[in-house]
Amino acid sequence: MTDIRYGIFLRPDPATCWAVTQVTIALNKQFGLVSAGAFPPHATLIGNLRTNAAAAEVVSALDPVFENVDPFPVYNSGISRTGSGTYEYDVNLDASGTKPNEPLGRVAATVAKAVAPLSVPVDDFLVTPVAEYAFAGHLGLASHDLLVDNRLTDEVGEFLAGLPLQAPASFAARWYSLFEFRADWSGQWWQNMSWRHLHSWDVT
Repeated sequence: MTDIRYGIFLRPDPATCWAVTQVTIALNKQFGLVSAGAFPPHATLIGNLRTNAAAAEVVSALDPVFENVDPFPVYNSGISRTGSGTYEYDVNLDASGTKPNEPLGRVAATVAKAVAPLSVPVDDFLVTPVAEYAFAGHLGLASHDLLVDNRLTDEVGEFLAGLPLQAPASFAARWYSLFEFRADWSGQWWQNMSWRHLHSWDVT
């Protein structure tokens, strides 16, 4: 069944978005990976929001959140391999690289609280329901493809380490966006997912 899900994302600066795009294109061309590149470059605040509310109601629920957010720095700790064998730019930590970025965590928690009343349960493939989502800021580079077939995990890691590309060490959290996604969520939805941008908030 094809139906709608919503994602509320932090959009990085253009240079970081460019770096993510170059990496996901390289992984697609070399290994056929598609999942991370199926999305616009982003850090997920809430992903896979299923709701009976109209998109305009989701925007209205989020407007007060972003009216009370100021820009703050987000730090990119570089490419990391997760415990599940996927790869990402880790943007969850503060400038010291030792503790979570508190302003980023607060924004994610406030967004989750705002949309929780609009959320309805889901049973989608390899998706964390909104009520169970534990935020950890990251920019996906190689994700669901490696979860369903991990034979390339080590090779992808070596390939990533050799790319002549370095993302900015930090960027200002300024832009937040709402996206609509459509797919058959019962299977490998990243193979046929489509999306469109619905709304952006600039907090400067």
